[in-house]
Formats: sequence, structure tokens, C-alpha cells
Amino acid sequence: MASDNANNIINSVLMAYEASVPSADEIRDLASKLRLAYSVSDEDFEYAIRIIHSRRPHTMDLGSAVVAEDHKPWYFANKPDITPYYWDRYSRYLIKQGWTPTVTRQLDRVTDKIMDLMENPKKEGKWKRRGLVMGDVQSGKTSTYTALCCKGADAGYKLIILLTGTLENLRKQTQERLDAGFIGRDSSGLLAQQKQNRLIGTGLIDSNRYPGVFTSVKNDFKSDLATQFGFKVDAHNEPILVVVKKHKKILENLENWLHDHNANPATGLIDTPLLLIDDEADNASVDTTPEGEKPTAINSGIRSLLKLFTRSTYVGFTATPFANIFIDPDTEHSMLEDDLFPRDFIYSLDPPSNYIGAEAIFGYKGKYASCLKTIDDADDWIPMPHKSSHRVEDLTESLEWAIYCFILANTIRDLRNEGATHRSMLVNVSRYTDVQEDVAEKIDDQLRKVQQDIRNYSQLPAKEARLNGTISMLERVWKKEYSNAGPTWDEVRVRLLKASLPINVMTVNQRRKKGKATLDYKLHKDDGLRVIAVGGNSLSRGLTLEGLCVSYFYRNSQAYDTLMQMGRWFGYREDYEDLCRVWMTDEAIQWYKHISLSTSELRDEVKKMDFDGLTPMDFGLKVRAHPDSVIVSIRNLIVTARNKMRTAKTVERLVSLSEQGPETPRLHTDPAVIKANAKAVERFIVKLRENGFVNQDSEYGEGVIWRGVPKKYIVELLQEFKVHSLNFNFQSENIASFLERTDESKLQVWDIVIPSGSIDVEKPFAGVKYSAQKRTVVLRGRGKFIVVAGASARVGSRGGEKEGIHPEVVGKIQKEHKNPSDKMYRAVRPRPLLILHFIEAIKGWVNETSDPMIALGLSFPKFDDSGQEKKVTYKVNVVEWRNMFEEELDDDAGEDEELGE
Repeated sequence: MASDNANNIINSVLMAYEASVPSADEIRDLASKLRLAYSVSDEDFEYAIRIIHSRRPHTMDLGSAVVAEDHKPWYFANKPDITPYYWDRYSRYLIKQGWTPTVTRQLDRVTDKIMDLMENPKKEGKWKRRGLVMGDVQSGKTSTYTALCCKGADAGYKLIILLTGTLENLRKQTQERLDAGFIGRDSSGLLAQQKQNRLIGTGLIDSNRYPGVFTSVKNDFKSDLATQFGFKVDAHNEPILVVVKKHKKILENLENWLHDHNANPATGLIDTPLLLIDDEADNASVDTTPEGEKPTAINSGIRSLLKLFTRSTYVGFTATPFANIFIDPDTEHSMLEDDLFPRDFIYSLDPPSNYIGAEAIFGYKGKYASCLKTIDDADDWIPMPHKSSHRVEDLTESLEWAIYCFILANTIRDLRNEGATHRSMLVNVSRYTDVQEDVAEKIDDQLRKVQQDIRNYSQLPAKEARLNGTISMLERVWKKEYSNAGPTWDEVRVRLLKASLPINVMTVNQRRKKGKATLDYKLHKDDGLRVIAVGGNSLSRGLTLEGLCVSYFYRNSQAYDTLMQMGRWFGYREDYEDLCRVWMTDEAIQWYKHISLSTSELRDEVKKMDFDGLTPMDFGLKVRAHPDSVIVSIRNLIVTARNKMRTAKTVERLVSLSEQGPETPRLHTDPAVIKANAKAVERFIVKLRENGFVNQDSEYGEGVIWRGVPKKYIVELLQEFKVHSLNFNFQSENIASFLERTDESKLQVWDIVIPSGSIDVEKPFAGVKYSAQKRTVVLRGRGKFIVVAGASARVGSRGGEKEGIHPEVVGKIQKEHKNPSDKMYRAVRPRPLLILHFIEAIKGWVNETSDPMIALGLSFPKFDDSGQEKKVTYKVNVVEWRNMFEEELDDDAGEDEELGE
């Protein structure tokens, strides 16, 4: 255990930074000064630093969004007229639950932005909004949509329908959280019409008002129960909440009840403003039927509910949006109207800084990669695949080791004075309930033997205790896993008894057995539940395991979203992140590393598109397909279930650049970006001059050219230049990375040219002179970017890529071909060419800055790419499919008359 002086340092630093977020250097600097007053060993000092980092205030960024062009902001302007009753008491409740003021304020800002992307419930007439919020697995999405319920109720949404997953235990958990965070009362008591219904959560802070509720922890929606209340939704003074799972019959019952009791007889529609929040929106909500056929029951049920209301906002929440971005935005059905494609907004949440997600565990140099342990002894124990009739023998050594780790983690957490907190271990090894029950029984047998040995031997003197095999094994595990966690082995051994005996085993699935214990953390709020939870799908979708610190995961799945949802080990691990362990196969670890890269790439695209002012209908999110996906194998990874991506296309994006001529026809109109890019090019030219490279007159025009420039200069410019995200063929980061690492001899030295335009007036720039090239442009993205030369999307004039090629070679090509394409010039290039296009718009937009508008072009020679990675495969949605192939013309496109010359 840490010394009193170490605890004094911890408490002093935390008090000093109670209202701010310190850096790592600031924490260590202050702790070092306090060490002069509180003498501690180096070991205790490092322990104190780690605990301070885990408990310090945390930050949460605002996230990114892509929004429809026709959206009119409303929320901030209407704030003076909105009484934030439900939000205020929820924010106070979060503070009481241990949230820092900093993170609570940031949640306030984030949900303000989402509210502004929705529609004003007081707006008259018919309207509908469709949006998607992307979070992370176990990152706090529930808190976000609870806050959205509160703010939606404050703003005037009269009916809030919250769709959970397909499983009842998840619906119950969600209802329980909404009872505490939004309702403020035990919903079971409200539905039973008890006179003294129990106050909980926010109700203990302020009980003057509370929403109506038609569901409870005990019951999903029931028509007869709702009818007993005897009033219409719009006649109720307070908003009404309904928490239902995605079940065909329940959705039908809800729709029928709403229609029968609330619809206008003349129209058959309901004018009450509806907020429908779809949690786990990628699960069951997406239509998976073949094109042209009737939609699936759940998808149809959700769309029917929305169609029943003249005013509705649909907000899907998911950590794995892969299926949602493959929804065809043009899908319509004569009865159901539009599908659930998030045509109005897509919002990517950023988790708080203390969130441990896929990148931290599986990313490049992941901070917590050391928690990963390999399962290499389970192939015969539970084969993949297996049948529901499979019966397991004794536990694998790796699972026994994991159980010992869980026992020790509990003990160390007790020694850290964590208090009566929940502690969980996950065991997910089969989708079949019978197999889960069998595994749980074997784990229970083993646990009871270990607990008995701990009772009999752990309190004996060290030498005698060590003679017992269980105690000896626990010491061995401690030495390998937790010897640096703080407490000594003797401290751990003595505390084993109290730490381990409360641990029990539960199965978590939909099978209901009389007398069977259920995973209900609130029943153990006073002493904390310590549980080894064995399950399958119930543990893979949304269900939160409180205090999770050990996971044993042995499952086979081909889909990104399923794998990510199975990752219940992500989340918040305050004070015990060093104790967490995750067991999986080497193959699964590689899967997750790839998924982490794919998900990060997807989120980066959202950020780029937010910056570029793009809309969901422009949404070209690329999801990198697994490198092995071309191999026909049951273990191939796919982006999402194949039936969920029926409208997706497979597109191969070239990584090899041999004989390619990528350009940047889409250019930012933001003055700050225009200026930044001009400055980047200016620094680039100055650096060339300072390093002895002299520009010469071009042999084929009035432009200037630099010859024999090392590639490092080009790499630096590509890394600094801000390229618009819709320039699909010009991924500057990827190109720069490729150039940086390639040893291809033809790519080591470059030529650089500034071509001359037809404008007579020359202007000075960075010590050279240029005349801008006139181009017709088209304004796009709510005015945030332009496309040079409109539909042809070409920047350079035909023949411009002959720069840097000897005149004799050029003459020979022109003699053989009447009107040679630029690709012909690339085939004979001695070295690559960077083209700096200075653009002046003659139609469609005016550059009002004093800085030149600059586009980039590259012309690569033919080189041997046999030793290079040739292609990266992407799955793209319908929108990006159009963007790519409606605008990617061949080299013969882009004649001068189209370019405006």
C-alpha cells in the first residue's frame, strides 16, 4: 500500500488543480516540490504520479459534424425562451456522480450543438430531420442521449421514444439509467400508479416536475397499460418517455396505440413533435433486404413510427456506423417514404481524455497495449465454429490464469482503498446459451475450489501458505502481472480472503430460469458487486459491465461492427487501468489493430469534411477493407454484415503512383486556408533558393522551372499543404508517406514548375514572377469550396505535363500523335514533376484575398512497382461512388475551352 506521505502528495496536487486541467509536466513538477515536504520512496512517488494522472480533471473536445445545406440553426437563438429544468438537474446529478465540472460543461456544449442540428419542436408545419451521432464503445453515449432527452424536453419535444437494442436486459439497463437521469423516479412505481413512488437520481435533486413514462425496468411497452392512463400525449403537461427494444410486435403495438389514441381522425397523423433516439442504430435498424424487396420488420417499424408524425427528429447513436453509412440515401418505399440515411447531419463525438478505447489498446504504440494477453490453448476446448450441443471439459490454462488475475485485481483495488465499487470479469466464448451455461458451471467449480484454498491457507505465515498450490499459483501470477502495481505480495496475500470470497459467477443471456441470479448492479450499490459474467450476444451489444477489469474473449466474427461491439473492455478505468487484462487470439488482436486504423480513418474523414463544409449527401466516408479480404476464407474480415452493405461498392484506390497525374481541382474558399497554402508554397520556394536551387525559364511556355530537387522538399510541402478532402485521387498524407519511405530510384529527384497562364500581367511571389491561369470554377459545399473547371474537374491544361522532358523526346511524341495526352508524356518522364498552379477564377467565384489561389499537380514517371504495395481497397457508400466516377474522367478530358482559356 502507498504510504501516508504518498497519499498527501496525491491529495495536494489534486486540490491544486481542482478547477483546471494540468499537463503531465505540471503534475510532476508540483509533485516533486511537495516531495520535499512529504518524503517518499521512488516507488511510492511514481505510484502517486500514476494515481494523480488517473484522477486529474479531464477534457472532452466538441467533436465534428457534417450538416445539410438547408439547415437553419435555431437552438442558441431560442435559449432565452427555454427553461432548462431537466438539463440543469441532470448536470447537477452528473457532478454528484463524480463528473468533473470541466467534462460536464463540455457535455453541455456538445449536446447544445446536437440540439442545434435537430429541428425546433415549436416550428409549425411538416418537417423531419434524420441524423446520426457516432460515439465509441463504452464511452458514455448513454450520458449524451440522456442529456439530449433532457434538453429536447426543455425545448418542447412532447414525446421521446428511445429504441434500445434487441435484448431485454439492455432495454432494462437503459430504462434504469433514464429513470435516474431524466425521469427522477422509479418508473415501475409510476406505472403501478403508486401514491408514493420512489424518488431516485435527479428526483433526489429536484422533484417538482417529472416526465410521464409508459415503460419501466420491469415492463416494455404494453398497449393496455398505456391506455389505463386515459390521456393523449399532447394533452400531458410534461413530456412523455417510452423506452422500447427493437422488436417487431412491440413497435407495431406502439404505433397502433399512438395512432388509435393520438392521431387526427381527418389525417391519420399526429402533430405532436417527436424525438426518436435510436441507440445501437447499426443493430437491427438498417434495412438488410435485397434491393426492391419489402424492408425488414424493424426498419419498417421505425420508419412507420416516424411517418405517423408530421414533425419528427430521428437521431441514431452508434459506436460502429459502418452499416449506417451504407444506407442508400435514395431508398424510398411507397408506404414508408425515405429510409434512415442521416441526410441532415452526422456528428462524431470525441470521448473525454480519460477514455480508454481501441486506439489506446490496439493502435500504433498503443498506451495500454501491454494489457493484451494471447489465447493459444482453446482450439480444442471450444472449436471455431462449434454447435450448441458442444460441451466443454476443464478450463484452459489461459482462462484459469485470467481468473487468478481477476482475484488479484480485486485485492489490489481493495488495498488502494477503492471502496464499495463494482468489479467485473467478462467471459465471452460462445454465442450459444447452452455452451455459456456449461462454461459458467466449470468456472464456478474452479472459483469455489480457489476460494476454499484462500480461506484455508492465505492467512497462514508466508512459508506455510506457499505450500498450497492455489496460493503458490496466485503468487506466481502476481509476480508476472502485478508486482509493479504497488502492494507487496504479503500485503496482497493477507487481503485475498476479503477480496475474493464475494466473487460469484453469473450467466448473462436471455434464458430465464427460476431462482437464477441476474446481473443487477443497483441491488449491490452499498457493497459493490464482484462478478464473473459469462455470456455471448448480451455481452456484445450495449450492456455495460461495471468496473470491468479482466476480459476473456474467444469469438469468431467477420464484421468490423460486431467485433467492435464485442469489445466491452473499452471505457473508463479510473485508478485501475494498470490492472486491466484482455485475453484473445493473436488473429483477433490483428483484426482489432486493423479495425482501430479503419475507425480512426473514418473519424478523420468526418473532421476533414466538417472543416470543408460538406454535407451528409456528399459523405464519402471510406472504410478500409481488410488486407486479406480478397482471400476466400471464413475468417476474412468484412466491414459489416454483408446484407447491411447491399448498396456498397468495392473500389480499389491506387497506392502505386506509376504514370499517374493526380491534381487538386477542389480548393478551399476559406481565406485562412488560401493564405496558409500560399505561405506554405512561399516557404517552399524560398527554401529551394536558400539551398542553391535556381529557377530557369520553362522550355515550353513562359513559366519557371527548378530541376533536380531532392524529394524531401516535395514531401515537406505535401505534408504542409491543406488539400480538400474530396480530392479523392490526391491523398496528400498517403502520397507523402509513400515518397518518404520508397527507395525507387526514379522518385528521388524532382522537377518543379509554375506554368504560365494566359493573363498578361505578371505578379511577384517569393522572388519569382507568375501569371495566373484563368479557370472557370463552380461553387460547392455551401460556398466552402470550389471545383476548378466545373464538371471536368481538371486543373492543368492539356500537354502541361511535358515540362521537364527533353524537347527531342517531346517532339517525337508530337510527331507520332496528333494530340498526345499527358499520360503519354508520363510514360517517358525521366523524373517526377510537381506543378504549382496559380489560379484565377473567371466565372463562379471571386478570390477576395490578396493571396493567390494555388492548386497542386503531380506527374509521375513509369517506374517498377512490383516490389511496392499496389492497391489499397476501400468500401465506399453510394454517395462516394457517385463522387468518384461521375468526376473521374480520362486523360483526354479537360480541353482548353472547358478550362476557360
